Amino acid sequence: MSTPFDNHKYAKRLMEAGMQPALAEIQAETTGQLFNELSQLSIKLQEVETRCNAKIEQAELRLEVKIAEVRTEVVRWVVGIAILQSSLLTGFMLKLIH
Repeated sequence: MSTPFDNHKYAKRLMEAGMQPALAEIQAETTGQLFNELSQLSIKLQEVETRCNAKIEQAELRLEVKIAEVRTEVVRWVVGIAILQSSLLTGFMLKLIH
């Protein structure tokens, strides 16, 4: 969390540096408004970042589920092909023996 901006203290320092009081007050007020707006933008940015991170985490979870499903499907295919290949080889060997 940021430190609050002290308009009065800033204006006082500007006047001590030689700035006219009216200008110092305007400068301090404007600078204070800018700091407030930056603070609000920072808060909004953090909110957006939080939402984006949540969406990314959800997408990661969906991808992990899909990867697990695909991995299972690949294992099924490999096992199926291995059984088919074994059956074909056994059939050829039996054909050669007879």
